[in-house]
Amino acid sequence: MSRRWFTRVAVGAVMVMSSVAVVAPAQAATKPAQVTGVAKATQDWAGKSVKVKWTSVAKATSYVVKWSTRSDLGSPVYKDSSVVGAWMTSLKPATTYYVTVAAKSGTTAGAWAKKVTVTLQPNAVSTFGTITAKPATNGVTVSIPEVANASDYQVRWSAGPNENRTPDRWTPHFTPWSSAFDPAKRTWTLAGSDSDLTSVAYGNPIYVRAMARNTYYNSTFVRKSAQVSAWPTPTKPVAADTAVHVASFNVQCSGCETSGSPGWSKRAPAIAKVINDKAPDVLTVLEASGPSAGSGSEQAYLDLDRRLANLRLVDSTPMTVSASHQGNRILYDPTKYDVLDHGVLAGIKDYEVYPASSAPDTNTPWAKLRAKDGSGTTFIVVAAHYGIPSSSYGQPRKTLLGQNSTQLLTALNRINPANADGKRLPVVLGGDLNDSRYPEEAIDGAQPTLIRGGFYDSSASQHRYGTAKTTYNDYKPASQQADDPNKDGQRIDYILTQGFQGSDEFVNNWNPGTSVIPSDHNMIEAKVHVPLVR
Repeated sequence: MSRRWFTRVAVGAVMVMSSVAVVAPAQAATKPAQVTGVAKATQDWAGKSVKVKWTSVAKATSYVVKWSTRSDLGSPVYKDSSVVGAWMTSLKPATTYYVTVAAKSGTTAGAWAKKVTVTLQPNAVSTFGTITAKPATNGVTVSIPEVANASDYQVRWSAGPNENRTPDRWTPHFTPWSSAFDPAKRTWTLAGSDSDLTSVAYGNPIYVRAMARNTYYNSTFVRKSAQVSAWPTPTKPVAADTAVHVASFNVQCSGCETSGSPGWSKRAPAIAKVINDKAPDVLTVLEASGPSAGSGSEQAYLDLDRRLANLRLVDSTPMTVSASHQGNRILYDPTKYDVLDHGVLAGIKDYEVYPASSAPDTNTPWAKLRAKDGSGTTFIVVAAHYGIPSSSYGQPRKTLLGQNSTQLLTALNRINPANADGKRLPVVLGGDLNDSRYPEEAIDGAQPTLIRGGFYDSSASQHRYGTAKTTYNDYKPASQQADDPNKDGQRIDYILTQGFQGSDEFVNNWNPGTSVIPSDHNMIEAKVHVPLVR
Protein backbone atom coordinates (compact mmCIF):
# COMPACT_ATOMS: atom_id res chain seq x y z
CA MET A 1 0.00 0.00 0.00
CA SER A 2 1.10 3.69 -0.28
CA ARG A 3 0.69 6.70 2.01
CA ARG A 4 0.46 10.39 0.92
CA TRP A 5 2.37 13.04 2.96
CA PHE A 6 1.69 16.84 2.76
CA THR A 7 4.45 19.49 2.96
CA ARG A 8 4.54 23.33 2.94
CA VAL A 9 7.08 25.04 0.79
CA ALA A 10 7.70 28.82 0.74
CA VAL A 11 7.98 30.26 -2.70
CA GLY A 12 8.76 33.88 -2.35
CA ALA A 13 6.16 35.23 0.08
CA VAL A 14 3.68 32.55 -0.71
CA MET A 15 3.29 29.32 1.12
CA VAL A 16 2.63 26.39 -1.25
CA MET A 17 1.24 23.08 -0.03
CA SER A 18 2.16 19.92 -2.01
CA SER A 19 1.83 16.16 -1.55
CA VAL A 20 4.41 13.34 -2.04
CA ALA A 21 3.44 9.68 -2.48
CA VAL A 22 5.65 7.20 -0.65
CA VAL A 23 5.43 3.50 -1.68
CA ALA A 24 5.96 0.89 0.99
CA PRO A 25 8.18 -2.16 0.19
CA ALA A 26 6.26 -5.15 -1.41
CA GLN A 27 5.77 -8.22 0.72
CA ALA A 28 7.73 -11.37 -0.44
CA ALA A 29 5.77 -14.05 -2.39
CA THR A 30 4.37 -16.79 -0.23
CA LYS A 31 6.56 -19.87 -0.30
CA PRO A 32 4.58 -22.90 -1.65
CA ALA A 33 4.02 -25.88 0.52
CA GLN A 34 6.15 -28.99 0.15
CA VAL A 35 5.00 -31.37 -2.59
CA THR A 36 3.66 -34.74 -1.46
CA GLY A 37 2.49 -37.90 -3.15
CA VAL A 38 5.32 -38.21 -5.70
CA ALA A 39 5.00 -41.55 -7.50
CA LYS A 40 5.43 -43.24 -10.84
CA ALA A 41 2.31 -42.88 -13.00
CA THR A 42 3.18 -44.76 -16.16
CA GLN A 43 6.03 -45.43 -18.56
CA ASP A 44 6.79 -45.31 -22.27
CA TRP A 45 9.24 -48.17 -22.82
CA ALA A 46 10.09 -47.40 -26.44
CA GLY A 47 10.48 -43.71 -25.60
CA LYS A 48 12.73 -44.50 -22.62
CA SER A 49 10.50 -42.31 -20.45
CA VAL A 50 8.70 -42.51 -17.12
CA LYS A 51 5.89 -40.18 -16.09
CA VAL A 52 5.76 -39.11 -12.44
CA LYS A 53 2.77 -37.64 -10.66
CA TRP A 54 2.25 -35.80 -7.37
CA THR A 55 -0.41 -34.05 -5.33
CA SER A 56 -1.30 -30.54 -6.47
CA VAL A 57 -0.09 -27.70 -4.23
CA ALA A 58 -2.36 -24.73 -3.58
CA LYS A 59 -1.29 -21.45 -5.22
CA ALA A 60 1.61 -23.16 -7.03
CA THR A 61 2.17 -21.66 -10.46
CA SER A 62 4.57 -24.38 -11.67
CA TYR A 63 6.70 -27.26 -10.53
CA VAL A 64 10.25 -28.43 -11.03
CA VAL A 65 11.23 -32.09 -11.18
CA LYS A 66 14.74 -33.24 -10.32
CA TRP A 67 16.14 -36.72 -10.83
CA SER A 68 19.44 -38.54 -10.75
CA THR A 69 20.87 -42.05 -10.62
CA ARG A 70 22.61 -41.00 -7.40
CA SER A 71 20.84 -41.31 -4.07
CA ASP A 72 22.17 -37.91 -3.04
CA LEU A 73 20.62 -36.49 -6.22
CA GLY A 74 24.02 -35.35 -7.41
CA SER A 75 24.50 -34.43 -11.08
CA PRO A 76 20.73 -34.16 -11.50
CA VAL A 77 18.49 -33.49 -14.46
CA TYR A 78 15.88 -30.75 -14.02
CA LYS A 79 12.58 -30.35 -15.80
CA ASP A 80 9.97 -27.61 -15.35
CA SER A 81 6.29 -28.40 -15.58
CA SER A 82 3.32 -26.06 -15.65
CA VAL A 83 0.97 -28.90 -14.74
CA VAL A 84 0.85 -31.69 -12.21
CA GLY A 85 2.83 -34.58 -13.73
CA ALA A 86 5.91 -34.70 -15.96
CA TRP A 87 7.88 -37.11 -18.14
CA MET A 88 11.39 -38.10 -17.16
CA THR A 89 13.15 -38.75 -20.48
CA SER A 90 16.31 -40.41 -21.86
CA LEU A 91 16.29 -43.00 -19.08
CA LYS A 92 18.30 -46.20 -19.01
CA PRO A 93 16.11 -49.31 -18.74
CA ALA A 94 16.15 -51.27 -15.49
CA THR A 95 18.07 -48.46 -13.76
CA THR A 96 17.00 -46.94 -10.41
CA TYR A 97 16.40 -43.20 -10.51
CA TYR A 98 15.90 -40.94 -7.49
CA VAL A 99 13.33 -38.22 -8.05
CA THR A 100 11.90 -35.28 -6.16
CA VAL A 101 9.57 -32.40 -6.98
CA ALA A 102 9.22 -28.83 -5.72
CA ALA A 103 6.33 -26.43 -6.19
CA LYS A 104 6.98 -22.86 -7.34
CA SER A 105 5.08 -19.65 -6.94
CA GLY A 106 6.60 -17.35 -9.46
CA THR A 107 10.28 -17.69 -8.85
CA THR A 108 9.90 -18.82 -5.29
CA ALA A 109 10.25 -22.57 -4.80
CA GLY A 110 8.99 -24.58 -1.92
CA ALA A 111 10.78 -27.41 -0.18
CA TRP A 112 11.73 -30.48 -2.15
CA ALA A 113 9.43 -33.45 -1.76
CA LYS A 114 10.61 -36.58 -0.08
CA LYS A 115 12.61 -38.38 -2.73
CA VAL A 116 11.28 -41.60 -4.24
CA THR A 117 12.73 -44.14 -6.66
CA VAL A 118 11.39 -45.01 -10.11
CA THR A 119 12.57 -47.42 -12.79
CA LEU A 120 11.94 -47.83 -16.50
CA GLN A 121 10.68 -51.33 -15.82
CA PRO A 122 11.40 -54.11 -18.37
CA ASN A 123 8.57 -56.51 -19.09
CA ALA A 124 8.07 -59.56 -21.29
CA VAL A 125 8.15 -58.60 -24.95
CA SER A 126 4.66 -58.44 -26.40
CA THR A 127 3.28 -60.13 -29.52
CA PHE A 128 3.63 -58.71 -33.02
CA GLY A 129 0.91 -56.87 -34.84
CA THR A 130 0.56 -57.10 -38.61
CA ILE A 131 3.80 -57.03 -40.56
CA THR A 132 3.91 -56.42 -44.31
CA ALA A 133 6.24 -57.43 -47.13
CA LYS A 134 6.23 -55.64 -50.47
CA PRO A 135 8.21 -56.02 -53.71
CA ALA A 136 11.46 -54.12 -54.01
CA THR A 137 14.22 -53.98 -56.61
CA ASN A 138 15.82 -57.44 -56.48
CA GLY A 139 14.41 -57.97 -53.02
CA VAL A 140 11.52 -57.16 -50.72
CA THR A 141 10.75 -54.43 -48.21
CA VAL A 142 9.34 -55.48 -44.84
CA SER A 143 7.75 -53.20 -42.25
CA ILE A 144 6.78 -54.04 -38.69
CA PRO A 145 4.72 -52.17 -36.10
CA GLU A 146 6.16 -51.21 -32.74
CA VAL A 147 6.27 -54.22 -30.44
CA ALA A 148 5.56 -53.31 -26.84
CA ASN A 149 8.43 -53.89 -24.40
CA ALA A 150 10.97 -54.79 -27.09
CA SER A 151 14.57 -53.72 -26.73
CA ASP A 152 15.79 -55.05 -30.08
CA TYR A 153 14.50 -56.14 -33.49
CA GLN A 154 15.88 -58.58 -36.04
CA VAL A 155 14.60 -59.85 -39.39
CA ARG A 156 15.18 -63.29 -40.90
CA TRP A 157 14.65 -63.99 -44.59
CA SER A 158 15.24 -66.95 -46.86
CA ALA A 159 13.99 -68.84 -49.91
CA GLY A 160 12.04 -71.39 -47.89
CA PRO A 161 8.90 -71.08 -45.81
CA ASN A 162 9.87 -73.57 -43.13
CA GLU A 163 12.74 -72.37 -40.98
CA ASN A 164 12.51 -75.48 -38.80
CA ARG A 165 13.12 -77.93 -41.64
CA THR A 166 16.04 -80.28 -40.98
CA PRO A 167 18.27 -79.93 -42.82
CA ASP A 168 17.33 -76.45 -43.91
CA ARG A 169 19.34 -76.18 -47.09
CA TRP A 170 18.14 -72.63 -47.60
CA THR A 171 20.74 -70.68 -45.67
CA PRO A 172 18.82 -67.94 -43.89
CA HIS A 173 19.91 -64.32 -43.80
CA PHE A 174 19.60 -62.07 -40.76
CA THR A 175 19.74 -58.36 -40.18
CA PRO A 176 21.84 -57.32 -37.18
CA TRP A 177 19.85 -56.80 -34.00
CA SER A 178 18.87 -53.13 -33.88
CA SER A 179 17.48 -50.97 -31.11
CA ALA A 180 13.72 -50.95 -30.61
CA PHE A 181 13.88 -47.66 -28.71
CA ASP A 182 12.73 -44.49 -30.43
CA PRO A 183 13.66 -43.56 -33.05
CA ALA A 184 13.64 -47.25 -33.98
CA LYS A 185 14.18 -48.69 -37.42
CA ARG A 186 11.12 -50.77 -38.34
CA THR A 187 11.46 -51.00 -42.14
CA TRP A 188 14.13 -52.98 -43.97
CA THR A 189 14.84 -53.75 -47.62
CA LEU A 190 16.08 -57.33 -47.91
CA ALA A 191 18.11 -58.40 -50.93
CA GLY A 192 17.45 -61.48 -53.02
CA SER A 193 20.38 -63.60 -54.15
CA ASP A 194 21.33 -66.23 -56.70
CA SER A 195 22.72 -68.43 -53.95
CA ASP A 196 19.26 -69.18 -52.58
CA LEU A 197 17.24 -68.68 -55.77
CA THR A 198 15.57 -65.44 -54.70
CA SER A 199 16.92 -63.12 -57.39
CA VAL A 200 14.23 -61.79 -59.71
CA ALA A 201 14.87 -64.22 -62.57
CA TYR A 202 13.98 -67.31 -60.50
CA GLY A 203 10.41 -66.18 -59.95
CA ASN A 204 10.47 -67.23 -56.30
CA PRO A 205 9.17 -65.39 -53.24
CA ILE A 206 11.25 -64.31 -50.29
CA TYR A 207 9.95 -65.48 -46.91
CA VAL A 208 10.33 -63.08 -44.01
CA ARG A 209 9.89 -63.31 -40.27
CA ALA A 210 10.60 -60.54 -37.77
CA MET A 211 11.84 -61.11 -34.23
CA ALA A 212 11.80 -59.04 -31.08
CA ARG A 213 13.38 -59.49 -27.68
CA ASN A 214 13.86 -57.65 -24.40
CA THR A 215 17.35 -58.34 -23.16
CA TYR A 216 16.66 -56.39 -19.97
CA TYR A 217 13.92 -58.84 -19.06
CA ASN A 218 14.99 -62.18 -20.57
CA SER A 219 18.18 -62.38 -22.59
CA THR A 220 17.28 -65.68 -24.27
CA PHE A 221 13.60 -65.40 -25.20
CA VAL A 222 12.81 -64.22 -28.74
CA ARG A 223 9.31 -63.34 -29.91
CA LYS A 224 8.61 -64.22 -33.56
CA SER A 225 6.13 -62.64 -35.93
CA ALA A 226 3.91 -64.43 -38.37
CA GLN A 227 5.70 -65.29 -41.62
CA VAL A 228 5.04 -63.11 -44.64
CA SER A 229 6.33 -63.26 -48.19
CA ALA A 230 6.62 -61.20 -51.34
CA TRP A 231 8.25 -61.46 -54.74
CA PRO A 232 11.01 -59.09 -55.87
CA THR A 233 9.85 -56.45 -58.33
CA PRO A 234 9.73 -58.24 -61.70
CA THR A 235 11.63 -57.03 -64.73
CA LYS A 236 9.42 -54.94 -66.97
CA PRO A 237 9.33 -56.14 -70.59
CA VAL A 238 10.19 -53.78 -73.42
CA ALA A 239 6.79 -52.76 -74.82
CA ALA A 240 8.23 -51.90 -78.24
CA ASP A 241 9.47 -55.47 -78.79
CA THR A 242 7.33 -58.05 -80.60
CA ALA A 243 4.49 -59.39 -78.44
CA VAL A 244 4.20 -63.18 -78.34
CA HIS A 245 1.60 -65.20 -76.46
CA VAL A 246 3.20 -68.49 -75.39
CA ALA A 247 1.57 -71.52 -73.77
CA SER A 248 2.88 -74.86 -72.53
CA PHE A 249 0.72 -77.88 -71.78
CA ASN A 250 1.59 -81.38 -70.60
CA VAL A 251 -1.52 -83.16 -71.87
CA GLN A 252 -0.60 -86.61 -70.47
CA CYS A 253 -0.06 -89.37 -72.98
CA SER A 254 -2.94 -91.44 -74.26
CA GLY A 255 -3.03 -94.67 -72.29
CA CYS A 256 -1.17 -93.17 -69.33
CA GLU A 257 -4.34 -92.24 -67.47
CA THR A 258 -4.85 -93.61 -63.98
CA SER A 259 -7.58 -96.16 -63.42
CA GLY A 260 -11.00 -94.55 -63.57
CA SER A 261 -9.79 -91.43 -65.36
CA PRO A 262 -11.23 -90.58 -68.77
CA GLY A 263 -9.24 -91.71 -71.81
CA TRP A 264 -7.86 -89.65 -74.67
CA SER A 265 -11.07 -89.65 -76.69
CA LYS A 266 -12.85 -87.82 -73.85
CA ARG A 267 -9.92 -85.68 -72.77
CA ALA A 268 -8.86 -84.48 -76.22
CA PRO A 269 -11.89 -82.20 -76.78
CA ALA A 270 -11.34 -80.63 -73.34
CA ILE A 271 -7.62 -80.17 -74.04
CA ALA A 272 -8.41 -78.52 -77.37
CA LYS A 273 -11.01 -76.24 -75.78
CA VAL A 274 -8.57 -74.93 -73.19
CA ILE A 275 -6.01 -74.19 -75.90
CA ASN A 276 -8.46 -72.71 -78.41
CA ASP A 277 -10.10 -70.51 -75.77
CA LYS A 278 -6.75 -69.00 -74.84
CA ALA A 279 -5.54 -68.80 -78.46
CA PRO A 280 -1.76 -68.76 -77.92
CA ASP A 281 0.57 -67.80 -80.77
CA VAL A 282 3.01 -70.56 -79.88
CA LEU A 283 2.39 -73.77 -77.95
CA THR A 284 4.77 -76.37 -76.57
CA VAL A 285 2.88 -79.57 -75.92
CA LEU A 286 4.28 -82.44 -73.88
CA GLU A 287 3.29 -86.12 -73.74
CA ALA A 288 0.86 -85.90 -76.68
CA SER A 289 1.80 -89.47 -77.56
CA GLY A 290 0.14 -92.88 -77.67
CA PRO A 291 -2.63 -94.11 -79.97
CA SER A 292 -5.46 -91.63 -80.02
CA ALA A 293 -8.21 -94.17 -80.67
CA GLY A 294 -6.91 -97.56 -79.72
CA SER A 295 -4.23 -99.85 -81.01
CA GLY A 296 -2.87 -98.92 -84.43
CA SER A 297 -4.49 -95.47 -84.52
CA GLU A 298 -2.60 -92.26 -85.11
CA GLN A 299 -0.53 -90.61 -82.41
CA ALA A 300 -2.28 -88.24 -80.02
CA TYR A 301 -0.31 -85.20 -81.21
CA LEU A 302 -1.72 -85.66 -84.72
CA ASP A 303 -5.25 -85.92 -83.38
CA LEU A 304 -4.70 -82.81 -81.24
CA ASP A 305 -3.27 -80.89 -84.20
CA ARG A 306 -6.53 -81.31 -86.13
CA ARG A 307 -8.54 -79.99 -83.16
CA LEU A 308 -6.55 -76.73 -82.97
CA ALA A 309 -7.93 -74.45 -85.64
CA ASN A 310 -5.31 -71.69 -85.41
CA LEU A 311 -2.20 -73.73 -84.70
CA ARG A 312 -0.05 -76.03 -86.78
CA LEU A 313 2.59 -78.60 -85.89
CA VAL A 314 6.12 -77.58 -86.75
CA ASP A 315 6.95 -81.23 -87.40
CA SER A 316 4.46 -84.07 -87.62
CA THR A 317 6.90 -86.84 -88.46
CA PRO A 318 7.98 -89.50 -85.93
CA MET A 319 11.04 -88.60 -83.91
CA THR A 320 14.08 -90.82 -83.59
CA VAL A 321 13.42 -91.44 -79.91
CA SER A 322 11.39 -93.90 -77.90
CA ALA A 323 7.64 -93.86 -78.47
CA SER A 324 6.91 -92.48 -75.01
CA HIS A 325 8.53 -89.17 -75.96
CA GLN A 326 6.97 -88.76 -79.40
CA GLY A 327 4.43 -86.33 -77.99
CA ASN A 328 6.83 -83.48 -77.19
CA ARG A 329 5.92 -81.06 -79.98
CA ILE A 330 5.81 -77.41 -80.99
CA LEU A 331 2.79 -75.75 -82.60
CA TYR A 332 2.57 -72.21 -83.96
CA ASP A 333 0.16 -69.81 -85.63
CA PRO A 334 1.07 -69.92 -89.35
CA THR A 335 -0.62 -66.57 -89.96
CA LYS A 336 1.90 -64.89 -87.66
CA TYR A 337 5.14 -66.83 -88.14
CA ASP A 338 7.26 -68.65 -90.67
CA VAL A 339 9.30 -71.69 -89.67
CA LEU A 340 12.89 -71.08 -90.76
CA ASP A 341 14.39 -74.23 -89.29
CA HIS A 342 13.65 -76.97 -86.78
CA GLY A 343 15.13 -80.09 -85.25
CA VAL A 344 15.81 -81.96 -82.02
CA LEU A 345 18.37 -80.96 -79.43
CA ALA A 346 20.96 -83.69 -79.05
CA GLY A 347 22.53 -84.97 -75.86
CA ILE A 348 19.72 -84.43 -73.32
CA LYS A 349 19.69 -87.78 -71.58
CA ASP A 350 16.65 -89.69 -70.43
CA TYR A 351 17.68 -90.74 -66.95
CA GLU A 352 14.56 -92.84 -66.62
CA VAL A 353 16.95 -95.42 -68.07
CA TYR A 354 19.79 -96.72 -65.91
CA PRO A 355 22.79 -96.69 -66.18
CA ALA A 356 23.68 -93.37 -67.79
CA SER A 357 25.72 -95.12 -70.46
CA SER A 358 22.49 -96.73 -71.72
CA ALA A 359 20.30 -93.65 -71.36
CA PRO A 360 18.96 -92.47 -74.76
CA ASP A 361 18.36 -88.86 -75.71
CA THR A 362 14.95 -87.53 -74.81
CA ASN A 363 12.89 -85.86 -77.51
CA THR A 364 13.50 -82.12 -77.16
CA PRO A 365 12.30 -80.39 -80.33
CA TRP A 366 13.23 -76.85 -81.31
CA ALA A 367 12.05 -74.48 -84.01
CA LYS A 368 13.28 -71.17 -85.37
CA LEU A 369 10.36 -68.82 -86.07
CA ARG A 370 10.24 -65.44 -87.79
CA ALA A 371 7.42 -62.98 -87.27
CA LYS A 372 5.39 -62.05 -90.36
CA ASP A 373 4.68 -58.54 -89.09
CA GLY A 374 7.62 -57.09 -90.98
CA SER A 375 9.74 -56.57 -87.87
CA GLY A 376 12.11 -59.38 -88.76
CA THR A 377 11.91 -60.65 -85.18
CA THR A 378 13.32 -64.17 -85.09
CA PHE A 379 13.42 -66.47 -82.10
CA ILE A 380 13.85 -70.09 -81.11
CA VAL A 381 11.23 -72.18 -79.35
CA VAL A 382 12.13 -75.29 -77.33
CA ALA A 383 9.75 -77.93 -75.95
CA ALA A 384 11.44 -79.69 -73.02
CA HIS A 385 10.25 -82.63 -70.96
CA TYR A 386 12.73 -84.25 -68.60
CA GLY A 387 12.07 -87.82 -67.51
CA ILE A 388 11.92 -88.72 -63.83
CA PRO A 389 15.32 -90.28 -63.08
CA SER A 390 15.55 -93.90 -62.04
CA SER A 391 16.02 -94.46 -58.33
CA SER A 392 18.97 -96.69 -59.21
CA TYR A 393 21.15 -93.63 -59.65
CA GLY A 394 23.25 -92.70 -56.64
CA GLN A 395 22.85 -89.00 -57.34
CA PRO A 396 19.81 -87.08 -56.10
CA ARG A 397 16.93 -86.73 -58.52
CA LYS A 398 17.28 -82.96 -58.51
CA THR A 399 20.97 -83.13 -59.40
CA LEU A 400 20.26 -85.37 -62.41
CA LEU A 401 17.53 -83.02 -63.63
CA GLY A 402 20.00 -80.18 -63.26
CA GLN A 403 22.37 -82.15 -65.48
CA ASN A 404 19.59 -82.34 -68.08
CA SER A 405 19.48 -78.56 -68.06
CA THR A 406 23.25 -78.33 -68.47
CA GLN A 407 22.96 -80.67 -71.44
CA LEU A 408 20.16 -78.55 -72.89
CA LEU A 409 22.21 -75.35 -72.59
CA THR A 410 25.10 -76.99 -74.43
CA ALA A 411 22.84 -78.35 -77.18
CA LEU A 412 21.03 -75.03 -77.52
CA ASN A 413 24.26 -73.10 -78.03
CA ARG A 414 25.16 -75.49 -80.85
CA ILE A 415 22.06 -74.64 -82.85
CA ASN A 416 21.98 -70.99 -81.75
CA PRO A 417 25.53 -69.69 -82.25
CA ALA A 418 26.49 -66.13 -81.37
CA ASN A 419 26.63 -63.59 -84.19
CA ALA A 420 29.51 -61.21 -84.88
CA ASP A 421 28.36 -59.02 -82.00
CA GLY A 422 28.36 -61.97 -79.61
CA LYS A 423 24.54 -62.09 -79.48
CA ARG A 424 22.34 -65.13 -79.89
CA LEU A 425 18.72 -65.33 -80.99
CA PRO A 426 16.15 -64.99 -78.21
CA VAL A 427 14.79 -68.29 -76.89
CA VAL A 428 11.42 -69.30 -75.44
CA LEU A 429 11.39 -72.63 -73.60
CA GLY A 430 8.17 -74.27 -72.49
CA GLY A 431 8.07 -77.58 -70.73
CA ASP A 432 7.63 -79.97 -67.87
CA LEU A 433 10.96 -80.21 -66.07
CA ASN A 434 9.66 -82.61 -63.39
CA ASP A 435 11.35 -80.48 -60.77
CA SER A 436 10.17 -77.90 -58.27
CA ARG A 437 11.85 -76.12 -55.38
CA TYR A 438 10.24 -78.52 -52.95
CA PRO A 439 10.74 -80.70 -51.06
CA GLU A 440 14.43 -81.06 -51.80
CA GLU A 441 15.32 -77.41 -51.28
CA ALA A 442 18.58 -77.70 -53.23
CA ILE A 443 19.91 -75.26 -55.81
CA ASP A 444 21.29 -77.57 -58.50
CA GLY A 445 17.94 -78.55 -60.03
CA ALA A 446 16.46 -78.09 -63.49
CA GLN A 447 15.11 -74.55 -63.36
CA PRO A 448 17.97 -73.01 -61.32
CA THR A 449 20.53 -74.42 -63.74
CA LEU A 450 18.71 -72.83 -66.67
CA ILE A 451 18.41 -69.51 -64.84
CA ARG A 452 22.13 -69.48 -64.14
CA GLY A 453 22.55 -70.24 -67.86
CA GLY A 454 20.83 -66.98 -68.75
CA PHE A 455 17.13 -67.86 -68.70
CA TYR A 456 14.39 -65.88 -66.94
CA ASP A 457 11.27 -67.44 -65.41
CA SER A 458 8.28 -65.69 -66.98
CA SER A 459 6.25 -66.28 -63.82
CA ALA A 460 8.23 -63.30 -62.48
CA SER A 461 5.63 -61.25 -64.26
CA GLN A 462 3.90 -57.90 -64.13
CA HIS A 463 0.66 -59.81 -63.50
CA ARG A 464 0.44 -63.31 -62.01
CA TYR A 465 -2.70 -65.40 -61.99
CA GLY A 466 -3.28 -68.78 -60.38
CA THR A 467 0.26 -69.12 -59.07
CA ALA A 468 -0.87 -69.91 -55.54
CA LYS A 469 -1.83 -73.34 -56.88
CA THR A 470 0.41 -76.08 -58.18
CA THR A 471 0.75 -76.59 -61.94
CA TYR A 472 0.36 -80.35 -61.42
CA ASN A 473 -3.27 -80.95 -60.48
CA ASP A 474 -3.13 -84.75 -60.12
CA TYR A 475 -6.55 -84.96 -61.81
CA LYS A 476 -8.21 -82.99 -59.06
CA PRO A 477 -11.17 -80.84 -60.08
CA ALA A 478 -10.91 -77.10 -59.58
CA SER A 479 -13.00 -77.31 -56.41
CA GLN A 480 -10.31 -79.49 -54.79
CA GLN A 481 -7.26 -77.49 -55.86
CA ALA A 482 -6.38 -75.56 -52.74
CA ASP A 483 -4.05 -72.60 -52.55
CA ASP A 484 -0.62 -73.36 -51.21
CA PRO A 485 -0.48 -72.06 -47.62
CA ASN A 486 2.59 -70.05 -48.57
CA LYS A 487 0.89 -68.59 -51.68
CA ASP A 488 3.54 -70.17 -53.91
CA GLY A 489 2.11 -73.24 -55.61
CA GLN A 490 4.68 -75.84 -56.56
CA ARG A 491 5.39 -75.72 -60.25
CA ILE A 492 7.10 -78.27 -62.42
CA ASP A 493 5.82 -76.65 -65.62
CA TYR A 494 7.69 -73.60 -66.85
CA ILE A 495 7.92 -70.95 -69.53
CA LEU A 496 11.46 -69.59 -69.54
CA THR A 497 13.06 -66.99 -71.78
CA GLN A 498 16.67 -66.41 -72.75
CA GLY A 499 17.99 -63.21 -74.28
CA PHE A 500 15.20 -61.11 -72.80
CA GLN A 501 13.41 -60.78 -69.49
CA GLY A 502 10.00 -60.05 -68.09
CA SER A 503 6.45 -60.80 -69.08
CA ASP A 504 3.22 -58.85 -69.12
CA GLU A 505 1.25 -61.76 -67.75
CA PHE A 506 1.68 -65.30 -66.45
CA VAL A 507 -1.28 -67.64 -65.93
CA ASN A 508 -1.62 -71.05 -64.33
CA ASN A 509 -4.93 -72.28 -65.74
CA TRP A 510 -6.00 -74.31 -62.73
CA ASN A 511 -9.69 -74.05 -63.58
CA PRO A 512 -10.10 -75.19 -67.20
CA GLY A 513 -13.87 -74.69 -67.17
CA THR A 514 -14.51 -78.06 -68.81
CA SER A 515 -16.68 -80.93 -67.58
CA VAL A 516 -13.79 -83.34 -68.12
CA ILE A 517 -10.46 -82.70 -66.46
CA PRO A 518 -8.17 -82.35 -69.50
CA SER A 519 -4.91 -83.56 -67.95
CA ASP A 520 -3.04 -84.08 -64.72
CA HIS A 521 -1.19 -80.82 -65.50
CA ASN A 522 -2.58 -77.32 -65.97
CA MET A 523 -1.79 -75.36 -69.09
CA ILE A 524 0.41 -72.37 -68.32
CA GLU A 525 0.78 -69.29 -70.48
CA ALA A 526 2.81 -66.10 -70.66
CA LYS A 527 2.67 -62.92 -72.69
CA VAL A 528 6.18 -61.81 -73.52
CA HIS A 529 7.95 -59.29 -75.75
CA VAL A 530 10.68 -60.75 -77.98
CA PRO A 531 13.49 -58.40 -79.08
CA LEU A 532 14.97 -58.14 -82.55
CA VAL A 533 18.54 -59.44 -82.78
CA ARG A 534 20.21 -58.40 -86.01
